[in-house]
Amino acid sequence: FLVGAVLLIFGMALFTLGAETAMTPIGERVGAHMTRSRKLWVVITISFLIGVIVTVSEPDLQVLAEQVPSVPNAVLVGAVGAFLVISLLRILFRVPLQWMLVGFYIVVFALSLFVPKDFLAIAFDSGGVTTGPMTVPFIMALGLGVASIRSDENAAQDSFGLVALCSIGPILAVLIL
Repeated sequence: FLVGAVLLIFGMALFTLGAETAMTPIGERVGAHMTRSRKLWVVITISFLIGVIVTVSEPDLQVLAEQVPSVPNAVLVGAVGAFLVISLLRILFRVPLQWMLVGFYIVVFALSLFVPKDFLAIAFDSGGVTTGPMTVPFIMALGLGVASIRSDENAAQDSFGLVALCSIGPILAVLIL
């Protein structure tokens, strides 16, 4: 047990170092470059593709897919990609985070009234797909890159909430299924 614990700590330290030195700068640069293009379709396309690619690489998705075969991977992956697009557009168009969270969670709780109780637990657990070690650093770095283009004083604050909004996507997708 102790050897396993030491190896786990060492492995996570190396992973965190790798994420900090590689994924964070890449995410920031991609976010900054795609918003500098000033083309909305570029931002939408690239952010959706990044959301899909990062989510596919997430180990949490594989675990959920094995345990719950009735929820297709493509639905979860597409939901994360779509909500990453929504999150980045929120930064660009300066939409307050609290209103989006309240609005989406009203929809989530309204849909939860019509879902069987066993499936409801799966829906809320599916939100954890976006909180893994691969997804969080890259999504946050991408948001920082997008927010860095803005020159107003609220730009840094608007980079918050990306993971929260991306987590709502799989929950809604499973509830709608």
